[in-house]
Amino acid sequence: AHFLEHLMFKGTDKLGPGEASRIIARIGGNENAFTSQDYTAYYQTVAPNRLDTVMGIEADRMVNLKLDLEHVLSERDVILEERRTRTDNNDAAKFREQVNAAMFLAYPYRIPVIGWEHEMRQLSREDAIDFYRRWYAPNNAILIVAGDVSVETVRALAEKHYAPIPRREIAKRDRVDEPPQLAPRRLSMTSAQVGQAQFARRYLAPSHGHGASKHVLALEVLTEILGGGTMSRLYRTMVVEAKVAVSAGSWYGGDNIGPSTFGFYGNPTQG
Repeated sequence: AHFLEHLMFKGTDKLGPGEASRIIARIGGNENAFTSQDYTAYYQTVAPNRLDTVMGIEADRMVNLKLDLEHVLSERDVILEERRTRTDNNDAAKFREQVNAAMFLAYPYRIPVIGWEHEMRQLSREDAIDFYRRWYAPNNAILIVAGDVSVETVRALAEKHYAPIPRREIAKRDRVDEPPQLAPRRLSMTSAQVGQAQFARRYLAPSHGHGASKHVLALEVLTEILGGGTMSRLYRTMVVEAKVAVSAGSWYGGDNIGPSTFGFYGNPTQG
């Protein structure tokens, strides 16, 4: 998914490589994209009267992406370098990958979004095209528009640009579930890059899309009470009063399609 996100800027039969980006820049806009654990997003910020232009560009590359082998191989080198820069040269990032791989026994969240290097090196033009044809269709996309526009205008532009694209059968997602977790896992790592010791503990938790979703809102309130800033109970108890930590808190998010995690963290004081 992340590999194809990069390749989606390589042009179509109508627009050459990078031409869409140049058009958006010329009209005073900006654009980017990202891939998360659950979806890939492409977004532009433009003046309202340029919405027609960017929606046309997105509709074009939804179905007319053109991938030359040269561009595929060069972009594969780009994502490998991205991994080296953001992960392989950063011990904290490498450790987070190890933690996620241990946290989830079966669910795909155990795999880094960018991928493992040995698998990234095997990505091919055929892999990209197969993924593109399998998932990129109007009936598998969500359009979000915010700004000084009316619903009527957006609906008319959506009909103009996306309605002509035929829907396709989208493969059924057989989402796996986590098997029972019978044993705790403990990971530790020593790194010269880390100046301050760090500790974290995390638990599997429900989300809006997985498990007992009725608890999501309560967990969101709970994480604010326990660790949501300098007035939280963890911070006041451990940092302000006991002075055993220089920072402490908790985190939780319920927006995942799959299982979420509820976690605690702290940076202990020296000794």
